[in-house]
Amino acid sequence: HREYADSRSSLTGASHGAVPRCSECLRHAHDLLNELLSQVRVEDEETVRQLRQESAELNFMLGEYYEMRERNLEVAVGYYGGTLRHDDTHEKSILALARIHLLKNELEVCEKQLMTLLRVDPANEEASMLMAELMMMLAAQGGRSDGGAQEYKDATFYYQALLDKKPCNYVALQKLIFLLRRAGRL
Repeated sequence: HREYADSRSSLTGASHGAVPRCSECLRHAHDLLNELLSQVRVEDEETVRQLRQESAELNFMLGEYYEMRERNLEVAVGYYGGTLRHDDTHEKSILALARIHLLKNELEVCEKQLMTLLRVDPANEEASMLMAELMMMLAAQGGRSDGGAQEYKDATFYYQALLDKKPCNYVALQKLIFLLRRAGRL
């Protein structure tokens, strides 16, 4: 899509790609919305709530852009954090932050994000899957105690809970079988 959008913009005589221009527009809208938020009266709670929600969504879109298109994880983390400052239960942002922290091998921060998300939405499939993978990574590194035995048990718990809710999740089933075989329970 990006190549098509860029080719269309070259036909119209534009000097920049369509995608970067869209991100500039999003950043401009973000700045205007933040300015508006700083000027709105606190007494008008409904307007403030709505503006904060819109600002959270704009921050999330910018975070996605920087994570997916620009591959600039530091800037993406900043925008996702901005989303959570306006809406501390924004599930997509919490999940995105957890994924980024897992990629950067910041396991403690990742675990904190996932625990927050699982408190907000205990049935979140992606969060359960990531938490189980995180527990496997912690166990592989020796874990916090017993050489990772507790982390393996925790990973098994998350995979089993996920399979109880969605028995056709074959990726989770495969990883659970791997864990049980490794533990000598299969």
